[in-house]
Amino acid sequence: MLDELVHKPVRKKAVYDRMLNEIRQAIRSGQLPPRSRILSEPELCERYCISRVSVRTALAKLEKDGLIVKKNGLGSFVCDPADPAFSPAQELNDVAINLTEMNFNVSWYYTKIYQAAAATAPQCRVKLSLVSEISAALLKPNHWKGLLALNTDENAELEAIARQGIEVILFNRISYHPDLASVYVDYYEESFRAVRSLRERGCRKIALITPNDGTSSSVARIGGYLKAVDRSFPEPELFCSLVQDRPDAEYTAVITEYLKSHRPDAVYIPFGAHFLPFAAAAHQLNIRIPEDMAVISFDDIGEMRNFCGFPFGYVKMPLAQMAEDAIRYLSEKIIRRNAVPVLKRRYPATLEFSN
Repeated sequence: MLDELVHKPVRKKAVYDRMLNEIRQAIRSGQLPPRSRILSEPELCERYCISRVSVRTALAKLEKDGLIVKKNGLGSFVCDPADPAFSPAQELNDVAINLTEMNFNVSWYYTKIYQAAAATAPQCRVKLSLVSEISAALLKPNHWKGLLALNTDENAELEAIARQGIEVILFNRISYHPDLASVYVDYYEESFRAVRSLRERGCRKIALITPNDGTSSSVARIGGYLKAVDRSFPEPELFCSLVQDRPDAEYTAVITEYLKSHRPDAVYIPFGAHFLPFAAAAHQLNIRIPEDMAVISFDDIGEMRNFCGFPFGYVKMPLAQMAEDAIRYLSEKIIRRNAVPVLKRRYPATLEFSN
């Protein structure tokens, strides 16, 4: 025992220990209730006869322990977990989203998603960062805590990222993997409903204007069309095939040539990106819409009414709500892990009509 007393180092009391212990005791006993203001730094210096450096060191320890919260220009206050304004400061969680500046320049779709996600992120203590690609080699858990994956089908790379401990949610893709969350609109069913509405209005020759590139979104949207017209394959005379990722002027030329030799009583456009080229072709050929031809397009293209000059229908997806829910889910999942079930949520779209 004597040997231990001789050789065991004894911690010297810090000059701020009395201040630290008294404030801790006052908070825990309720003498200092939640949201009550701590004495100012000069007042604490005078009361405990210590320097401002020592006061700040003690306050930093209390803040690290989650007992007080500092507010710039106002001072330090006792934490109140029930009030976000007086809750302990939390570390920001880094969440990646696979977007680049180019995506915003060429697609309103990505802009709407990102704006909603970026507006929600600060409320959830999330720092949202753009990444150019989805790669398990790039996304490491020592930096990234979550991934919002856009325009990406369930694949081995996403599974590898999830195995590293990064929470993953797919946007507008259905996931069957137990560890991959998803928020999505059912492209197949919503396309079916849109085309069925044309048939219910008496349209029988409903043309399909789209690329057929084999992607999951293309297959689902075309599949819904085929179900509604009761066919296994597009009827050649009612199919205007486009090549993916071409200039609008090229799309307009292809659609114009198609409409010169085919006059369907309705048109279904599975991707909103091809709506304006169709509108330009219709104007060139003096097609009256909806008198000569009814039109429905997938995607939220309501703002295009100002450019085309005719009424049309469109399938509107709740993109903002989906993006908000995805960020809130990632934030909660990152913090609570297995206590939060993997989200698999389908959202209904609505069929809107422009005036």
